[in-house]
Amino acid sequence: MSSDRVMTLGAWTRPADMPDNLAAEVAGWANVARSPSGGGFYAHPGDPWREPGEGCLRAADVWNLVVEGESAPRFATDAPLPPRSNWAVARWSAGVWTVLSSGHVEARLVREQRKDRAERLVASRRWTRSDLELIQALLGTDAMARAALLAGDPGRERSLKSLVTLRLALVVETEDAETPDAARRILRGGADAAVWLDEDGRAVASDVLSWQVKRHARAENRQGRHAEERERGEDLKQSIATAVRNVFPGMPAEVAASAAARLAPSVAKLGRRPGTQNIVDAVVEIRLERWRQAIASDPEVETRLLAMQARGANGRVRKRFRDQRAAERVETEIRDWRGDLEPVTSRRFG
Repeated sequence: MSSDRVMTLGAWTRPADMPDNLAAEVAGWANVARSPSGGGFYAHPGDPWREPGEGCLRAADVWNLVVEGESAPRFATDAPLPPRSNWAVARWSAGVWTVLSSGHVEARLVREQRKDRAERLVASRRWTRSDLELIQALLGTDAMARAALLAGDPGRERSLKSLVTLRLALVVETEDAETPDAARRILRGGADAAVWLDEDGRAVASDVLSWQVKRHARAENRQGRHAEERERGEDLKQSIATAVRNVFPGMPAEVAASAAARLAPSVAKLGRRPGTQNIVDAVVEIRLERWRQAIASDPEVETRLLAMQARGANGRVRKRFRDQRAAERVETEIRDWRGDLEPVTSRRFG
């Protein structure tokens, strides 16, 4: 027998408020049956919740139930249950349930078991929006007609199947002795089926819904923090671009933006604006790369490089010639951008 706190009894999840001794007893039965409406566990196969056979065992938390319009209570026992006992095992004998054993579980342990089950469900599956909408709708009422709940939505139909498989939601098409009053009224009103959450399912579903709300809140907070970080990054780049334009008044805006992007990581690390020499070095590095690419397609340079190649000059000489032409153009460009300001020589120019 499993020692798991949330062990199963037959095909059903063990109720959280079921005492350990009674759960162990039910788990040892050769046959474990339960009404589609939930409720008690029965030791006989078939439909014992409709007509229990002589000697049938029943474990449940509902006994001596008084129903409006009925003269005799349902699941009448031969003697009252002991004080504080909410679960009991009884045997059907001569038209009455004879109590054999009983017990109770502290409310704290019930809450812990339900929380444990909710955590397992949260960790083991992905909850869709349709799942959560269905849970929210069921939490807002005692029971609902299946057609009204699904409203012709295939997504909700799939979600309802999942909730039934997980033993969170209960669906019945015909009433029996275990069917709750709210579901019974819906069935008697002509609905094709009634859907509801039992006490365990309601508590677990509520925890799942709360977890999803917290998850969305955390995601929104992360997005907010990322948006703030992006905004701070853009402000930093704009500040650096302004500093670059102060050093090179004649520089185009797109070149200043490129220099700002190059300088932003070091500025964020050092926590201060770059000095004039750092700005000039960053601009020179960007412009040298640009001019190397441009010179390779320059007609005059291309002609001389082809001639050098025809003479057997190696690639190192061609690269040196290309870099020299690029450096000359960059020096001219930077001098023009500086205008009347005092020159600042890049370390690349020596």
